[in-house]
Amino acid sequence: MKKVREGQIRQAFVSKREDPIEYKDKFPEDMPTLEETKDSYGVVVWCKYEACQHNKRIPDLQRTSGSLLKNRTYKPISEREHTWRNICTRNEIALNYNEWVARDGQKRKVPACFVSSIKGVTGHIDFSSLLQSDGSPFGGIISSQHESDAGYGVMDR
Repeated sequence: MKKVREGQIRQAFVSKREDPIEYKDKFPEDMPTLEETKDSYGVVVWCKYEACQHNKRIPDLQRTSGSLLKNRTYKPISEREHTWRNICTRNEIALNYNEWVARDGQKRKVPACFVSSIKGVTGHIDFSSLLQSDGSPFGGIISSQHESDAGYGVMDR
């Protein structure tokens, strides 16, 4: 926040600039039809969860909600929200339904991807990164595991 004059505060919000999207179906030159896209990627699952490591954007490939609904007269209020540009490249997909309670008290089932995975985070640790080039661990030997340590083997009795 920046103080402009006495008693006045001016705020400026900075957001990531989004690239312009044209609301129309597009296919790349090497895959000019949906059938050829299906041949290359299997069943095409359009996904907007960009943080998933299986989510991929293929240049010049996008579909519109009107095309997916098979409704040529469909005109969305926000064309950006109804343009699908990313596909899921995972070979097996699982969807489940999460139950949400709306403000009016009604329960609604919302489909959700069960196998999504955040990029770079798999829940597994690469222990090889904790070893030195000769194969020994960083920091040397853990002293509590050495035979000369007074506590070694106490739990084995």
